[in-house]
Order: sequence, then structure tokens, then C-alpha cells
Amino acid sequence: MHEVTAYLIGFGSLLEGDDYQWDGLELAKHNPNGYLMAVVLDQGMKAEKVWAMPNNLFWQWDRMDLIAEADVEDLAKDLKSVGCRYWRNMARFIKQDAQMLMDKYSGWAENIWMDYPTSVQMYERFLEFKGIGQKKASMAVNILVRDCGVPVSDKNGIDVSYDKHIRQVFLRSGLAERDDMNHIIEVAREEYPEYPGILDKPAWYIGRDWCFNKNPDCKNCPLGVSNVCARKTEIVVKGEE
Repeated sequence: MHEVTAYLIGFGSLLEGDDYQWDGLELAKHNPNGYLMAVVLDQGMKAEKVWAMPNNLFWQWDRMDLIAEADVEDLAKDLKSVGCRYWRNMARFIKQDAQMLMDKYSGWAENIWMDYPTSVQMYERFLEFKGIGQKKASMAVNILVRDCGVPVSDKNGIDVSYDKHIRQVFLRSGLAERDDMNHIIEVAREEYPEYPGILDKPAWYIGRDWCFNKNPDCKNCPLGVSNVCARKTEIVVKGEE
């Protein structure tokens, strides 16, 4: 195991109860339909803003049929009013995904994960929804399993998300050699095969709080303080939040 991996896992164990994604956890536990749709909306915005959107929209989350039948322009106006980025595209995704939820999961998002699936099965179910790719699907599964205690038959299919913050930490620390999705995912799998996604949350936090594009705060970063980071700060990963 790489030294960086060990320190990431150690740092991750300290993060319980200190979470930018607290509202996301609350959604997953108490409003699963809102959680699913927030995952869809999560593009180009801060996590805390995205997780607050379902509660700010005042949609009837227990009536996904109404959202599926709604006029896409009305959905777009609602999304725009709460500051959603790409609100036109997201309105189309939400309408299609509401219908998908009705057709395949009886209108209840918890049916995606409450039948004790394998981690790969859960991941692939999220991928079925419009607007969800590798990054969002892995994030959604990680939050449910890691933070909400949703039972799965294994964790070896839960990967890190190909996220800007995670990529930058992997590359700058020397854990990964190139900014390629398959490579980043494979590195995590090799480092911690029983649960690759365990590296997701600590790397994301370090990327957001210390490993900035400009003027990274290496002296206060957990990896910098421990002197295990390669400090390749000349590497700047491009991409949205």
C-alpha cells in the first residue's frame, strides 16, 4: 500500500460528522427521490448548493408521476429559480428520469438500492438515469453505502469518482501518474481492492479544502503535514466542481 493511501484512509476515518454533503445524507435517508434527482443536478455547482435544491423546489417528491407529466418549461423555470446550472438540460433529464423511476422502480428511488444488491448492480442502476455518468454514480453509491449504511453484498465494485478534486490529489501526491479515468480508478482498485471507494471522500476533501489550483495550502494539508505527498503542484486539473 502506498503511503498516501494509508494517510488518506486515516484522514477519512476522521471525517464523520464533518461533511459538506450532510444535506445529501439527510435526503438519502428521508427523501430518496429528492436524493436521486439531486445527483442528476450535481454539475458545475458546490455540493452544499446541490443538496439544498430538492428542499427549495417544493416539488411533490412522493409523486414522481406528476414530475414526469409536468411541462419541461415549467420544470426549467423552477430549476432556474433555485440557481441550478444548466437548468434547461437538467429539466429534460429530470422529466425523463422521473418517468424512468415510475416505469422501473415504482416511483421510489429506494428501490434502486434496498434489495441488497452487489455494489456493481447499484452503480449500474444509477447509470441508467439520464444525466448520471461515472462520477455521479460512484458518488451516489459511496454516500449511500459509506455514510448511510445501506447494505450491499460487497464493496469491491465501489470506485472513486473521476472528480476534479480527487484527480488533482491523486496526481499531485504521486499516487497516480496520469489524468485518465481508467487509470485513476485502477489505482484505487489496486491500492484498496476490497473497497476502492474508501479513498474517494478523503481525497475529495483534501482537494476542496487544501489542494487548490492556485496557491495550494500544503503546510496545512493532511498529506503535506505528514510529508507523504510528492507536492507536484505544477499539475493543475481542469474541470467543474
